[in-house]
Amino acid sequence: MKILKHTYLTRRFFLGMLLGAFAFVMAYVFPWLFPVVTILVVCWLGFVFWEGFLLYHPQEGMEVVRVVADKLSNGEENPVVLTLRNRYPLRVKIRVIDEIPVEFQKRDVCFLGKLAWGEQREMTYTLHPVRRGVYVFGKIRVFVSCRYAFIERRYSFDADREVAVYPSFMMMRRTELAVLGNAQASRDAVRVRAMGGLAAFEQIKPYVAGDDPRAVNWKATAKMNRLMVNTYREERAQQIYCVLDMGRTMYSPFDGMTMLDHAVNAILSLSNVILKKEDRVGLITFSNDCQECLRADNRPGQLQRMSEILYRLESHYLETDFDRLYALTLRQVPTRGLFILFSNFDTVSGLQRHLATLQRLAKRQLLLVVLFENSELVRGLEQPVMSVREAYFETVATGFALEKRQMVHELSRLGIHVVLSRPEALTLSAINGYLALKRQKLI
Repeated sequence: MKILKHTYLTRRFFLGMLLGAFAFVMAYVFPWLFPVVTILVVCWLGFVFWEGFLLYHPQEGMEVVRVVADKLSNGEENPVVLTLRNRYPLRVKIRVIDEIPVEFQKRDVCFLGKLAWGEQREMTYTLHPVRRGVYVFGKIRVFVSCRYAFIERRYSFDADREVAVYPSFMMMRRTELAVLGNAQASRDAVRVRAMGGLAAFEQIKPYVAGDDPRAVNWKATAKMNRLMVNTYREERAQQIYCVLDMGRTMYSPFDGMTMLDHAVNAILSLSNVILKKEDRVGLITFSNDCQECLRADNRPGQLQRMSEILYRLESHYLETDFDRLYALTLRQVPTRGLFILFSNFDTVSGLQRHLATLQRLAKRQLLLVVLFENSELVRGLEQPVMSVREAYFETVATGFALEKRQMVHELSRLGIHVVLSRPEALTLSAINGYLALKRQKLI
């Protein structure tokens, strides 16, 4: 019975049965065909049983291993590798079905192929998660058949496994390479601060060609009887807090991900850049109350602690309370630093309800507000209008776009720095905003 449970009849088997039935019908009309048809059908059944014997003669004719990372990167293409090995003493046909997590809603992860005796092959596909959390892989099903494939033997490999989807560490590595590699500035590229005009004194060294003549130290020059210059470096160990709004407005979807997940990915990459710049980074999350507060630090392990907090974030879709955020800063952040606030406002009136609190916060901290721009509306405005419906859409989209510009104006008028970014470019825009403030010596 166990053998029958793992045996599957193919279309070719049923086609052979159909041809056999037709042959017996013809033998009823022409009796002289009956012995011939009987012999052919018996030979065909014998061949089918022989094929089944070849499939079940080895106890375990196939080996399959799934190779997947313990942590997947949210919003990125994550590779999954299936390694197959044929232990049959003959060439076989295979059909592989991997039971991927139900969150992907995909049932087409199926591979077809042929394996020679002893051959090992890798089959690769990618998964694109769009939310954080735990994902569960199921079994790996392998259907094996011989040359004519009248029957298949099914192998079920217990490869059940849980993997965690974390904020995008792949994006974090890419942005780190861009910053350390001094990438050329552009709209979607990281601007790296050029040397010169830095704030903190580092040392006095002999003048070499190319040094800034304005940095000549005349007292040291007179003492050493040669030109000496002061060298400077960026101010370090500045206090930077990434503040994440987890309220209702942050759950609008863009490209399959919510604004909150876009912001989480951006905060992880931004925090890595801040630490590479030797500043101290912290994290505050809030909605109707303040949920997490990780003090700013640059010790080893700070980025990992932030990653774990961002991974566990959950919201109850409640309205944001900026007054609680301000009260938290009074208690937990007494010294002045930079607050990078990731938030979203639906309308100008929604922003104006919180302007007073944001203004009080900006008096205590250097405040940079990162707002989301609706990229779908922007793309819609770039399309030509061909119908009345499209004209209505363009009118509404233009109104929303103007409101976003008015929000930027209102915040800038109060001395609050603002970055307006599309969700897909949020990471680089936030990093550019941070580096611009360092370049202006505001932190």
